Amino acid sequence: MAAGLLLLAAAWGQTPEEIVARMEKSLEPAESQGLSMAIDFKIPIIGTSTTQVYILGGKTRSETRILGHELVTFSDGVTDWEYDSFKKELTIGKAKPAEKADGSEAEMFEGITEGYDVSLQKETTDAWHLRCKKNKNNPEKDAPDRMDLVVSKKNHLPISLTAKIEGIKIVLHDLVVGVDPAKVTFRMEDYPGAKIIDKR
Repeated sequence: MAAGLLLLAAAWGQTPEEIVARMEKSLEPAESQGLSMAIDFKIPIIGTSTTQVYILGGKTRSETRILGHELVTFSDGVTDWEYDSFKKELTIGKAKPAEKADGSEAEMFEGITEGYDVSLQKETTDAWHLRCKKNKNNPEKDAPDRMDLVVSKKNHLPISLTAKIEGIKIVLHDLVVGVDPAKVTFRMEDYPGAKIIDKR
């Protein structure tokens, strides 16, 4: 009986290593189809800031909301556009080299558990809940000491990733593979009346 259960677990890939490997495999289509997700930054005293991110083919768009203020940023790796809803200003500038997208939409999840000891904390009907604890071999000094990763049983995509860095709690969630090209394409007509500040 015990041997049968072990074979069943192996077949369904329920060890932490197999779950992570399947998650990375499920993200491969993002290389051509794009990726979107929401990121919550829970900052003490200030509150929670939410950023919606879209990435496709070297282009990015992010929408950040905090205290009723929205900041929308586009980049195609050459030019950046930043719209401030509070000031009603649209700033155009050259993309910084570090900000140039390389098309690796799922890059942030590649090898995400390297330097961590991963354990299965809980299993529900819909998801696996993994705990990632930083080990002594992790070369990244600024890497979080702990990450909580939830992976969907339905499609093996990450449901959420939670970590705390320098007192700020960061939660990645609502991850979707597949982005409409219109989402990452800047159009001046979408910001009528905005003051243009061209820094190129």
